[in-house]
Amino acid sequence: MALNLRHKQMECVIRMLNLNQPLNPNEECYKALIYDGFGEKIIAPLMQVKDLLKQGGVTLPLRIDKKVRSPVPDAAAVYFIQPSPSNIDKIIADASRSLYHTYHLNFSSRIPRPLLENLASGTLKNSGSVARFASVHDQYLEFVTLEDNMFSLAQDSVYLQLNDPSAGDREIEEIIEKVSNGLFCVLTTLGVVPVIRCPRGGPAEMVASSLDQKLRDQLQSKNNLFTEGGGGGFMSSFQRPLLCIFDRNFELSVGIQHDFRYRPLVHDVLGLKLNRLKLPGEKKEAFVDSSDPFWSANGSLEFPEVALEIETQLNKYKKDVEEVNRRTGGGARGIAEFDGTDLIGNTKHLMNAVNSLPVLTERKQVIDKHTNIATALLGEMVIAITIRVSKSGSNGNSYVKGPFKEAIVFMIGGGNYIEYSSLQELWHRQEMAKNIIYGATEILTGTELVEQLAVLGQKMGLR
Repeated sequence: MALNLRHKQMECVIRMLNLNQPLNPNEECYKALIYDGFGEKIIAPLMQVKDLLKQGGVTLPLRIDKKVRSPVPDAAAVYFIQPSPSNIDKIIADASRSLYHTYHLNFSSRIPRPLLENLASGTLKNSGSVARFASVHDQYLEFVTLEDNMFSLAQDSVYLQLNDPSAGDREIEEIIEKVSNGLFCVLTTLGVVPVIRCPRGGPAEMVASSLDQKLRDQLQSKNNLFTEGGGGGFMSSFQRPLLCIFDRNFELSVGIQHDFRYRPLVHDVLGLKLNRLKLPGEKKEAFVDSSDPFWSANGSLEFPEVALEIETQLNKYKKDVEEVNRRTGGGARGIAEFDGTDLIGNTKHLMNAVNSLPVLTERKQVIDKHTNIATALLGEMVIAITIRVSKSGSNGNSYVKGPFKEAIVFMIGGGNYIEYSSLQELWHRQEMAKNIIYGATEILTGTELVEQLAVLGQKMGLR
């Protein structure tokens, strides 16, 4: 079975929301979800508010840094936060105020022992709060999944930091360690131990070396993360995936290119962030991810092809509505009046029409959303096509010999939707692997990378 990072991370988040127990739909539990900025980034592309309620019983999602959080003494509180001193202080303060009934702490990565000791000593000062702490878990989820097979470590300005001429060895080592920890979280969630490949010298080799040591240390443990709770991919299969780690300097030009395919164009022109974008004149954000059938099917097509597909889908929708009207006696008065009030006819056709209403409504909503997105893109087209690249551009086509069926390609210093789309095309075209996962320290538009290059140039004394 092909690796699906989004599915794996979603399973972990849902399990966390259900107090790290199997989902029990019959159990009623009033829960508050307390997350920090990074926890919000992780959850936002995976679940909307309605999903938090349906999948995890969360009725009250709150930021931990909100100035005022009212007590909910009957609620179980699920914390999903980074292990930082400030977050530990906030947890201790919450417990001292008895904001919630029980506290289930989930850290997005491994909590260092000193912070855990600070948490313990802080809660012991208020003896009444100690019993309220029900569980503490390291979740190893410190990455953001944007597509089924695309992720970001959401680490800002890594390219600038690594290439800064004033950066010392300690600063570089801290960045390398942070990147390595993020990749370790990805592999833990997938439950796989890969074969690692990278160019010699530079950040890629440093990250690969650090990650390799982390994996070796973990596998030497009797009860390690890859045999206990991960996805089980390593232990259930003799096939190990290939992990290719690159540095942005390996192919810098792709990072500043503009692409004419739908997914990269939406990201580049309309500011797609965490699978959400704000359209001109619209109050509500548009949400696009793998649950959107049009986005999944057409994200790699060039914009003119997408426009034609929108028209095709709209015409098909109209025909289906007309067919429902015809079968139920609704006549041909058009889709504007298709609200179910005029449905008549025999019982069989009536029931079929009623059952088709939600499906037709959902299809229309998807079509309308992408019509609005395409219209917004068209309005910005003059900007978007000024630096258009050809389909056969030079965008991390790394042909690998060997029997690998799964591959992970990771870019240090920023990735983009162009490389992601190119790798997916390579997978389908060459059939070199069953699946390719693409990730980066952050997902950048060409403009954002140029801004880092500009700052770097100033630091180097270049005009």
